[in-house]
Amino acid sequence: MELNRLYGSATDYFSLNGHGVMKLTPDAAVDVCLQAAQHGLVVVRIEGGIWHSPGFEARLDRIWDGADPPIDLDRAMANNARAAEDVRRERAVHSAFIVSTAPLTGYRHKRK
Repeated sequence: MELNRLYGSATDYFSLNGHGVMKLTPDAAVDVCLQAAQHGLVVVRIEGGIWHSPGFEARLDRIWDGADPPIDLDRAMANNARAAEDVRRERAVHSAFIVSTAPLTGYRHKRK
């Protein structure tokens, strides 16, 4: 994955494990949100910003926080739909988004 690239495909997000670092076009960010539950993921945060080709200017006033896992599939789908709607609402002002996702079951911590 290239960190100074704006990605336009949800497929890239899922195949490259773009969680928390991949900069997405508004359309790709919406698609990631809508497809995340099918991949066993819940959207936990969206950060909006401005793409400067290359470079991402993060906007600290443009953060959307979603549900914390563990979460069931129905609640995840509702959460992810709200996330997609947030991106749609902000797309006129923000040209790039970073979507952070987590497994529906939450992270498993290894015991030592």
